[in-house]
Amino acid sequence: MRPILYAAVTEGTVPTNYGLGVLSDCISAKVTEERNGAFEMEMEYPVEGVHAADIEPNRILKVKPNPTDDPQLFRIYKVGKTIDGHFTVYAQHISYDLSGKVITTGSAASCQDACLLLQAQAGAFTIETNKSVSATFSIKEPSSIRSWFGGKEGSLLDVYGSGEWKYNNFNAKLWSARGADRGVTIRYGKNLTDLSQEIDMSNLASGIVPFYKDTNGNVTTIAEVPTGLVGMNKTIAVDFSGSINPESGTPITTQLANLAANYISNNNLTVMRNSITLDFVQMQGVTEQIDLCDTVSIYFEALGISAKAKCVAVVYDVLEERYTETTFGDSRTNIADTIAAQQIAVEDAASTEDVNKATQLITGNLGGYVVLHDGDGDGAPDEILIMNTPDIDSATKVWRWNQAGLGYASGTHAYAGPYGTAITQDGAIVADFIKTGVLNANVIKAGVLHDENYNTMIDMVSGLATFNRLIAKNSFEVYDEDSGVNAATIMMDADGGMIAAGDLAGSPKAYLCVYPEGGACQCYNTYDYAVAELYVDSGASGILVLSDMNQTGTIVGFGDDGTLQCVTLVQTSSRETKDNIKPMEDAAKILELNAVSFDFKNKALGTNKRGFIAEEVAEIIPNLVTPERVDEKRGTTTPAALDYVGMIPYLQTVIKEQEKRITALEARVYGTNQR
Repeated sequence: MRPILYAAVTEGTVPTNYGLGVLSDCISAKVTEERNGAFEMEMEYPVEGVHAADIEPNRILKVKPNPTDDPQLFRIYKVGKTIDGHFTVYAQHISYDLSGKVITTGSAASCQDACLLLQAQAGAFTIETNKSVSATFSIKEPSSIRSWFGGKEGSLLDVYGSGEWKYNNFNAKLWSARGADRGVTIRYGKNLTDLSQEIDMSNLASGIVPFYKDTNGNVTTIAEVPTGLVGMNKTIAVDFSGSINPESGTPITTQLANLAANYISNNNLTVMRNSITLDFVQMQGVTEQIDLCDTVSIYFEALGISAKAKCVAVVYDVLEERYTETTFGDSRTNIADTIAAQQIAVEDAASTEDVNKATQLITGNLGGYVVLHDGDGDGAPDEILIMNTPDIDSATKVWRWNQAGLGYASGTHAYAGPYGTAITQDGAIVADFIKTGVLNANVIKAGVLHDENYNTMIDMVSGLATFNRLIAKNSFEVYDEDSGVNAATIMMDADGGMIAAGDLAGSPKAYLCVYPEGGACQCYNTYDYAVAELYVDSGASGILVLSDMNQTGTIVGFGDDGTLQCVTLVQTSSRETKDNIKPMEDAAKILELNAVSFDFKNKALGTNKRGFIAEEVAEIIPNLVTPERVDEKRGTTTPAALDYVGMIPYLQTVIKEQEKRITALEARVYGTNQR
């Protein structure tokens, strides 16, 4: 699609009209999106092009950012100088507006609560996640909402581990994993046309010095924590002030040690960044399509590359509707690490493949070290350690089993934790991620239960439940919030084809019936006597009938020609309902109207009719006309309509005035006593 230009948009609403217009003269338009990084657009436009004068900073462009997503809004932030008769337009995704919304303070205990904390200050934006990780997220100084997504200490990606942000106009969602592995392969001779490789060592560090600064400016630090990198001497300082809880009861130095180990584990500090940029032909079909964060198999014998890698950046040509550049690698934020020898797991749900893989790994294990360790120094071993090295200090993968429980930790000084996977003595199981086929439990305690796409959700805290499809056998009961008793019952009639809604005793008060000849809704009074019925006629004309059970007092709406038929039409007209009552002063305007004969364009609505043209009446007596209405959401237009009943007061006033004039003229002609 060609870009569409808007002067402005309402926050939270994606326009469906064409705004200032479609930029049909656009020379080029490209959207760049990086994994957890930039999401921007660049456009070339001719000076003489239509709407060139309308393209200004702060205006909005709507374009397709990739083959699969809905059109996205981008705010223009810069318009470049004119060169050779055209100029460059730079725009950022509308989610960048969150950089202009500030949050001053706050804290949360889980990833979902942290998103709600940010959303409370995000206006009409929604911020959500499917990650259920629990950890303390803390904001102690004012900063923009978007800055807390990732890229700085204490951000959501920092606190809650790996994840991938997905932006859909005014919605930002942190996915535990975005993209899929569709089995796509990129190989020279098949779909690969060019490949370049870049190796970068700027991320490397031999150690980190963690520190904490309290509100009084006092600094607490611990000794340098080595990363395990050999042959390089580079130390970096890391501020963990936003992640320390001085009132937790755990010494700050211990917290710093654990945070440092976790930081080293989650950040690539020992392997040089190795990114690969590919040009390839996007194949046809869903199974061969590649999008941002998808995992693919790359084969390029010239560089010795044969591995799986994740797509971490794309450039999409809006006009050509294809990707022109893709970058593959793996990164925690928006920087690509090595893809050599990587096998990335992208399936979230437990499957036979997961079970088989676990079985192969465990039964096929070779190597490792089992150590009986004396933890308390009393000369007797009190725990079993299974490690990837025989030495506790150098082990980076540790299973630790003692009287308190069983746990697994990884990273530098893994023996000290943190243990993200554990079974403790009190019977608790702690895990950041659990794969299971069938889960049997007497009680499941949770905040929110939902599917991956939030289509079906049960919020245990608020009690709100959302279901795309709810199936209930025989009856569905609704309980009163105050009394806790059954307040109403919705049940299926024993004969089938009928749904009955009842009171708290289960006595039916209304029926929604589906019979072979059509559907009906029957309403009952307090004496269980049917008093009214609303049904759809079985014919093809679409007739809607409202009547009492004796078929008298019937109101019929004919769908084919828009006719409403009833015995009597009565309008509310009591003095009690009216204000500002005064004589009419514009009744004579009715004489300016031109009555016409006409046929409806849809001949089914009638021909050789008599009436007025609503648009002409609107110019003379506008209060009688309902203007044309456009429903942008449904894409429908309701034509202008005329209140014919509203003409009666005009006609009555004119006739009354004419009657006075006739009486006066007769008096002059025949005398006051003649008539």
